[in-house]
Amino acid sequence: MIELINNKLIVVDDMGNMTVHKDESLITLIDSLKIVIDDVIIDEKYCDMYSEDIYSYIIEKIYTMPDYPKWNDGAPFGDKPKEKLLIALNKFIHDKINGRTE
Repeated sequence: MIELINNKLIVVDDMGNMTVHKDESLITLIDSLKIVIDDVIIDEKYCDMYSEDIYSYIIEKIYTMPDYPKWNDGAPFGDKPKEKLLIALNKFIHDKINGRTE
């Protein structure tokens, strides 16, 4: 399980042991995404939901270019696209922490 507590990613293993994940680029991604979707929720249930590839692309773009959301100043996202971005973010974070992507 992965939690976001006090702007830190906390990984909780099967035994309940908590460790702080030290990847600053993931924290930067979350902070940058807060500009777009306001409230970032990290929950494993989102990993089983469907989101189109374009949302994964946006998350990867923000990961590589943290200032990317600032370019979208004049066109806010609606509720449904925000939900899809949240799904893509959760998939991305869980894949990164579990070693499924580099």
